[in-house]
Amino acid sequence: MILRLIALAIVELLILTACQIFGVAVGWGLAAHAVVSAFGFGVWLRGGTATGFAAAMLGVLGPFGLLVALLLAGSLGRLSRSTTQRSDDAMFGPVAGGSAQRGARLAVARMLDGRVHHATPDTLSSLVTIMRHGAVAERRRALETVVRSFEPALSPLIALALTDGDQTIRALAAAASSRVAENLVLARVRLSARVAEGDDPDAALSLATLLGDHARSDVLLSDSQRRHLREDAVATMVASVASGANDPRSETRDALMIEAFWAVSDYDAIDRMATMIEASSERDDAPVDGSDRGATTLATWWLTGAAA
Repeated sequence: MILRLIALAIVELLILTACQIFGVAVGWGLAAHAVVSAFGFGVWLRGGTATGFAAAMLGVLGPFGLLVALLLAGSLGRLSRSTTQRSDDAMFGPVAGGSAQRGARLAVARMLDGRVHHATPDTLSSLVTIMRHGAVAERRRALETVVRSFEPALSPLIALALTDGDQTIRALAAAASSRVAENLVLARVRLSARVAEGDDPDAALSLATLLGDHARSDVLLSDSQRRHLREDAVATMVASVASGANDPRSETRDALMIEAFWAVSDYDAIDRMATMIEASSERDDAPVDGSDRGATTLATWWLTGAAA
C-alpha cells in the first residue's frame, strides 16, 4: 500500500510540475489533484489500515497527506505500546469464541485438582445462605467448596447456582454439573468392571451405594434418570446377595429396596419388608448396620410412624 501511495504521489508531482511548466490553467491542476487523491483514498481504504479521522483529513492533501498520516500513526502506535501496560490479549492472545464456557471448565478443573483457595470453617457459614445472599466472590468460593467435596446431597447447591444472577457463577455451575455427571459415568464403568471380574466382593456394594446415593439425592438428574439408577442399584444388590442370606451386605440391599418401593408408592410392600426386617433384627445372629440409612433404621422408622 505504501508503495502505491508513493507512486501516486510521484504521479501527482509530475502532473502539477507539467501544469506549471506548460502554463495549464489552475482548474486542470486541481482536477488532476482530486483524481489522484481519490485513487489515494481508494488504496488507503483497501489496505485495511484506516487510522481514523485525522488521516482522512490529511488525505485531502493527496497521497502525500496519506503517507504522512500512516507514518505518524505508526510512530504514535509504537510510542503508546512502549509506555502503556500490555493488555490481556497482548499477553495471552486474543479471546476465542465460547471463552466463557472454556474458562468455566478450566476453573472447575482447578477446583477438582486442588489449585483453588477454599474457605476455612471459621470463615464459611451456611453454604445455602452464602449462595442466596453472599457477594459474587463469596458465592464463587462456596461453589468451589461444593465441587471440591462433592457428594450427591450437595447437588441442590449446584442447582441453586444454575439460577444465580451472575453469569460467571451460572457458567461455573453448568460446568460443575457436567463434570459431576461425567464422574458418575466414569465411576460406574470402573465399578461395573470390578463387579464383572468377580475378584472384589465389595465391588457390588460400592456400585450399588454409588447408584443409590445419586438416585436418592442428586437433583441434577431427571426423575427418570434417578429412577433408573435406583432400579440398577437394587438389581446389582439382588444379583450379588441372595435373599435371606446371612450377609452384612443384605442390609444395604434391603434399604435400597425400601427406597425403591417408596419411590413407586408401594406402601404395602414396605409394610411387609419392614415387618420381616424387624423380625430378623430381633435374632442375635442378625447382621447390624450402623448406617443411619440402614434397612433396620428405615424399618423401625416406618413401623413406628405407622403405629403412631
